[in-house]
Amino acid sequence: MPNLNLSVAVGDYDRNRPLISGAVPIDGVDPVFMTLSPEEIFFRAFRTADFDICELSLSSFTVKAAAGGGPYVGIPAFVSRAFRHTSIYVRTDRIKEPKDLKGRKVGVPEYQLTANVWARAILEDEYGVKPSDIHWIRGGIEDAGRPEKIRAPEIRAREIAMHLRLTLAGQFS
Repeated sequence: MPNLNLSVAVGDYDRNRPLISGAVPIDGVDPVFMTLSPEEIFFRAFRTADFDICELSLSSFTVKAAAGGGPYVGIPAFVSRAFRHTSIYVRTDRIKEPKDLKGRKVGVPEYQLTANVWARAILEDEYGVKPSDIHWIRGGIEDAGRPEKIRAPEIRAREIAMHLRLTLAGQFS
């Protein structure tokens, strides 16, 4: 039986490179690798299911699966790793400790991003700051008009105008 030709979209991480280079083969598969940014992979996977195999955002996949949809099957292989305690940036003239975030506006590119799920969990579990204590503002960081990949009705994040970026979001109330 001939090998399957399958498209594989992954980030360029050290954990993926042996697969991408062919040093570690995938039995029965002739993979066509695409090294793309996670944002592009996730967007294309959730909007148009462009790939046979791809990495996905754990939180987006979970939201999609819970809603009963999605063409992908999750496999617990976590190829992107980061220490999420370093994922929150604040104005030090206003925020001295995590509890100072209560009642403040916090900008996120997408509410349900896995990194943001981790950050909200850390804030609540380690510092007592619940997601409901914060006014979440959602929008693009580098580029205006970044859409939420997965929309869930329970997400309460105010979207900025499509022509603005979060770096400019402080200009509105």
